[in-house]
Amino acid sequence: MGEIVFKDNSVQVGYRIKIPKAIIDTLNLKLGQKIKIKFDSDKKIIIIEEDKNEKRKN
Repeated sequence: MGEIVFKDNSVQVGYRIKIPKAIIDTLNLKLGQKIKIKFDSDKKIIIIEEDKNEKRKN
């Protein structure tokens, strides 16, 4: 598994989830595509994966 580290960023709080463009490009995600975001509080990691059960509506 590749690892991407984003340094010199600050924590932002809000209702929207912003994912850095480098991650979107690496995962080859498209605008409006459904994703799942999993957070493991024990390991302190976030996993982003496409939602294969949800069909894209274009």
